[in-house]
Amino acid sequence: MPGPLAQPAMVGFTLMHVVERRTMHLILVMLAVGNASASHVPTGVVMMSQVPSRVLAYQPSSATATRRWQVQCRKKLFELMMGGRQPARIPLAPKVIRQVEVPGAPYVLDEVTIQSLPDRRAHLWVAAPRHTKRKHPLVLAIHGHGGTGEQIVRGESLYWYGKALAEMGYVVIAPDVGSHELQHQAWCLMGERVWDCIRALDYAETRKDVDRSRMAVCGLSLGGETTMYVAALDTRLEAVCSSGWLTTVANMRNGHCTCYDFPGLAENFDFADIFGCIAPRPLVCEIGEKERAPGGFPVSVARPAFAEIQRVYAAFGKANNATLTIHRGGHVFVGYDFWPILARTLGNQPPYRPGRDSWDECRRRGVLYERAMARATGVLRGWWVLRDPKFGLLPRTVTERVWAPNDNAADLLPFLYLTEDYTEQGYAHGLRKMLSDEARLSNRLGALPDWFSLETGTWVHATPDVNRMIFCAAEYCKDGLMPMTEAMGRGPWTERMIELMDAILQAAPVETAYGRIPAADTEVNGDVLQVLGRLYAMTREQRYLDMLLTIADAYCFEVIPGTGGIPAYRWDFGKHTAVADAFSLNDHGNEIVLGLVEAFIAAQSFAPERAERYRPRLLRMVGQLLSKARNNDGMWVGEVRATTGQVLQPATPDTWGYALCGVLALARAADSPELRDEVVRAVESLRKPVYANWSGADSYADSIEGAILLQNRLRTSVVDSWLDTVLPIFFAHQKDSGIVEGWYGDGNFARTALMVALYESQGVRCVPWQSGLRCGAVRTARGVRLSIQSDAPWNGRVIFDTPRHREVLGLAWDYPRLNQWPEWFVVEHGKRYALRKNGAATVLAAGSELAAGLPLSLQAGQAATIAIDEARDVPQSPGQGEQTTLASVQ
Repeated sequence: MPGPLAQPAMVGFTLMHVVERRTMHLILVMLAVGNASASHVPTGVVMMSQVPSRVLAYQPSSATATRRWQVQCRKKLFELMMGGRQPARIPLAPKVIRQVEVPGAPYVLDEVTIQSLPDRRAHLWVAAPRHTKRKHPLVLAIHGHGGTGEQIVRGESLYWYGKALAEMGYVVIAPDVGSHELQHQAWCLMGERVWDCIRALDYAETRKDVDRSRMAVCGLSLGGETTMYVAALDTRLEAVCSSGWLTTVANMRNGHCTCYDFPGLAENFDFADIFGCIAPRPLVCEIGEKERAPGGFPVSVARPAFAEIQRVYAAFGKANNATLTIHRGGHVFVGYDFWPILARTLGNQPPYRPGRDSWDECRRRGVLYERAMARATGVLRGWWVLRDPKFGLLPRTVTERVWAPNDNAADLLPFLYLTEDYTEQGYAHGLRKMLSDEARLSNRLGALPDWFSLETGTWVHATPDVNRMIFCAAEYCKDGLMPMTEAMGRGPWTERMIELMDAILQAAPVETAYGRIPAADTEVNGDVLQVLGRLYAMTREQRYLDMLLTIADAYCFEVIPGTGGIPAYRWDFGKHTAVADAFSLNDHGNEIVLGLVEAFIAAQSFAPERAERYRPRLLRMVGQLLSKARNNDGMWVGEVRATTGQVLQPATPDTWGYALCGVLALARAADSPELRDEVVRAVESLRKPVYANWSGADSYADSIEGAILLQNRLRTSVVDSWLDTVLPIFFAHQKDSGIVEGWYGDGNFARTALMVALYESQGVRCVPWQSGLRCGAVRTARGVRLSIQSDAPWNGRVIFDTPRHREVLGLAWDYPRLNQWPEWFVVEHGKRYALRKNGAATVLAAGSELAAGLPLSLQAGQAATIAIDEARDVPQSPGQGEQTTLASVQ
């Protein structure tokens, strides 16, 4: 019902009219508030910000009546915002100012202007899939205050979601809606912004690459506000995500920019009413727990506003179509509840949906291989230009010219090296020199390395510290040099790892009842254990097994019993008590789980009596973690108190997959199918959208890495579906320069991109890799099916993987482990394989030939399909169409 302060709509208000009316409203509000109970004032909202009852406040009614109310609201909004009525649509007269190629991207950018009004041209940026003749769904993506449409399509600042949507295969139109000089009397600034967006949708409908029946809108902050108005006024939009905006007029009067306001707004509406005009179309409203209050967009204001919106949806019987996402961040876009809705309403776009058959699936995976390889080589090129001209080493960040063995040595150099090995871009000589230079420059106490300043040519830390340097060496070995060895075989990186590990063993400063060990904390000891188990299997040098067993003894027979099962982060082995009584499931603590499991597996092969003594202690440790350190989904929490199991950090860490790899390895080693079931339960929780939301590129990299390591054993469709959601977001974090976040963690981005590529190709690689080269694979019961295609002429080798866990490391079995380089389809040197290219006659090849590389040449646009099977049932007699020379596959 109309409130006591309802006023008829007016057009062409003077400033005095506005001031007089708002002054009267403020006086009446203050009088009303004086008699109001304080309990009715929302948290974070001062009482002076209360507003009068609004004329068009929604009152629950039938679906038919609700539709009439929506029509009335839309008419009033056009009237108040745009000069008294909905403007006439004039010819758009679009002009393309320029087209921008984005390196390695599956889309191109257009800068466009269109005629919004007779005296106004709107400025837009468009990201559209390249080389396509079909129509694509469209998403209107809107920036916030201080942003631009270009930032949206480039994924800059807070606006990563625009680039992610383009990566997903949608046409993205991003209008500029920033503050500007108001052009039209009786209009408001929001009116001009919103009309520009509506006209952008008109323009979208004229494009040959847009499916006008599938359009959506999203935006953050001012973009979330504009999204609300556009979706309320334009029913062409099928799905809506308004982020960082769900609020009330009262809250907006607490220090916000006044550009939201216009005459007649508060008298007729609150924002929940305007959101209600979107019903019953799917709507997501996102608000962060860390939003400021008062001011900002606090959750305490959002919840009751959302309850009002739900009443409108309930009238249509579609209450579930409105979603309130309360996330852990601040004023940011997260999207994780929006992506599934977008997929349902607009459809997943290739390559982020399954293929129609096995060969179509190969082609789909080939596109992902290309995108992932483009990301990895982009990091290599981007960081290569940053290497120090004097010392030849990489900086720690784009601005911090420091070489840190535990950081850029551990996480950056190794994965640039691996990128080069898998793509052959021409950097091999320089990277090998960098590896030798870092040893020469950073070794400080024997082979123990320390931080080295690239600016001064001296040590960053004036005084050497053994504990710090052991940590540097352990991280470098576990995170970088071991995966290099697993992937590329023995080389100078292996010799560097042996040199560092020997230095750690020699310096081990912590006395225990079982012997000296490298450290008193779970991170360093976990790092060292993971290296020692593999290093001993590879070298059979007794010192590595001795130290592995000593550390395992100290934890299994002192630390784990001392805490009741969960190892404390730091332990005083002299006083037999916890110093830091916490256990982290992040990658700064969970290493001990993986390390002790690797110690158990090594002991099973080389010290079986000791392994049986470890078994109950490790089962106790893992059992306590599964009992105390998980949420209701079966996913890890971030941190618990070791002695009590009290949860200290409830949020799931991005490294959730790491410790699960340890549990999965123990499940097989200890013959415990129940443990495997717990891992499967955790992975199944990836179906929940919240687990598609991580805080940045490095967080996505770690999460994806863990998922791929687990997928290597579990082979579940859940991971494939989850990857289709997170990969475009992950890829979108990279800048055009190849730099991702500008710190050594960019190496982890390259690592994970390589892992993605090799998962999509099932371990097959095409070298040298070039832009536009795609290689996708699907496993069969006896072999693999490959689709290889290149946009440009290509001549190279198709190289097949081998069982490196056995050939390189000497492991008895390929157990799940951190910093592993997963094996997918492998060929055995002593076996023969049957090859069929493009359906032609069968060719036989030895596994050693495939491991060395299958020669292949492609013309521009040419595709090759290759089927490979073990040659168990292949006809051996001549005259049956069989050829016996590998060269004939060309």
